[in-house]
Amino acid sequence: MTSPLQSQAQLPADLADVRRKLEQLAAAGQIPELIELVLGLLVQLRDKNTALSARLASALRDLYGRKSQQVSTEQLMLMFAELGAEAPPGAAGSELGADAPPQPEQGLVPQPPEPPKPPRGRGGRAPLPEHLPRETRVVPVPQAERTCPQCGADKQCIGHRTSEVLEFVPAQFKIIEEQREKLACPRCPEQGVTTADSEKVMDRGRPGPGLLASILVEKFEDAMPLYRQSQQYARFGVSLSPSTLGDWSAFALDVLAPVAERIEERVLGSFYLRADDTGMRVLDRDHPAGVKRGHIWAFVGAGLVAFLYAPDWKAKHPAALLQGFTGYLQGDGYAGYGAMLRGGEDGEMIVPEERRLGCGMHIRAKFEKAAKGGDTRAAVALSYFKAIYRIEAACKEEALSTEARLTRRQERSLPVVDELYQWIHELHLRLVPGTPLCIATQYAINQEATWRRCFTDGHFEIDNGEVERQLRRVALGRKNYLFAGSDKGAERLAIGYTIFGSCRMHGVNPLAWATDVIGKLQAGWPRGRLDELLPDAWAKSPRAAPVAGDADAT
Repeated sequence: MTSPLQSQAQLPADLADVRRKLEQLAAAGQIPELIELVLGLLVQLRDKNTALSARLASALRDLYGRKSQQVSTEQLMLMFAELGAEAPPGAAGSELGADAPPQPEQGLVPQPPEPPKPPRGRGGRAPLPEHLPRETRVVPVPQAERTCPQCGADKQCIGHRTSEVLEFVPAQFKIIEEQREKLACPRCPEQGVTTADSEKVMDRGRPGPGLLASILVEKFEDAMPLYRQSQQYARFGVSLSPSTLGDWSAFALDVLAPVAERIEERVLGSFYLRADDTGMRVLDRDHPAGVKRGHIWAFVGAGLVAFLYAPDWKAKHPAALLQGFTGYLQGDGYAGYGAMLRGGEDGEMIVPEERRLGCGMHIRAKFEKAAKGGDTRAAVALSYFKAIYRIEAACKEEALSTEARLTRRQERSLPVVDELYQWIHELHLRLVPGTPLCIATQYAINQEATWRRCFTDGHFEIDNGEVERQLRRVALGRKNYLFAGSDKGAERLAIGYTIFGSCRMHGVNPLAWATDVIGKLQAGWPRGRLDELLPDAWAKSPRAAPVAGDADAT
């Protein structure tokens, strides 16, 4: 048997100190102090173990689990069943889609009923687009079946049974031989020769505007790296190296840069601006690792989106962009917003607290993470968010005006928000620090004032969803081309995401837009009329109508 002295010698130094302290308290007869010390140590161990277990479960879920943040009604039902007596009265029932919505005193989540789903019948096929070119192909009856088997007379055509076949004609290259007219006066040879100016968009290169547009669209809309585009063109019998395509795409983005700058001016000059950022690997010879983490900022405003590159995550970069901004800024809990000053270190805050708006998606995401990590109490918060977003969906479905939407929020949304935060504040005091649910409640409390401000104006959205959707395109491209070659290359990426992201917001055909705008800019489009080329204005022009000729531009 191991003696007490041997066991004490085998203890780590920190535990040996604890043991000596306990022995001193016991020898002095201070039993209550000894008990309090032991209980305090046990609480610390429990909290640390709980936090570590939650972090491990979260890491495993991020590595192997589903990435979707959606939690179905059925999942919420199971969570409420596990909560049992801990579930707020009526909270689960309101999520089950009861025919009659619960009264405020009967349930914590008053919300409109879900709209009925359309029947899952077969239905008819969706009609094919009207703008596609059509050709008629007559299919005759075989010769052996054109004679009546009874009397031997020739059958006569009495009509046709019509059906449609959707076919794909692959894109094709073509060569345009430009013959520029030369004129000379036969009587005055000293006057020299007059030659027509070239209509090429690139003096030292051979790509037409349609090819330049195609390269950009495949990179920014389809996230196709240039080396894969080179392989694709080789299948058409045209050899274009990735470096050549890189030079051409850089040239095309430089041509379109004035449009992107005008979009940036419109966006940053809006009254209501929504912002977020994502990381971007950028090659850097001066960095010890040879690559640094830059950031692509996305700003949505005035119906357009502007992407801007910053070499790091410091607040001075968005501050430089927002020097003239005087409106409301919506974002997540980025601490740099409070550090952005106008005119330098001694200036006023660019976006003071009273003009900042929070994001319901970021708050909800942390509760969703806690729920998927096994803490069923987070289901209560998710049911509140489900109710709030259902009200927002109804406002959009009914196409309410900003005034009507504000009234609806005041009448129906704010009471739910009040009850949500009452539950959060009460629960937060009982949570173990460091656990996902505690992190979620703390974040929600920190963002309460800014998120509540979203419900005070019908122009404001209650989350930053549009910016998140725009950044997904950047994340998709980042997975394919992995990094930007330099800061200048990252700035050009921001130009591409700006113009094509704005096209996407207005349903503009990006290939038709880029082909048209590159040609017009290189032909000497006046700078004072740049607004006519912006996607929101271009979408209303006749050129925006989808026509068969747009495909021929490639």
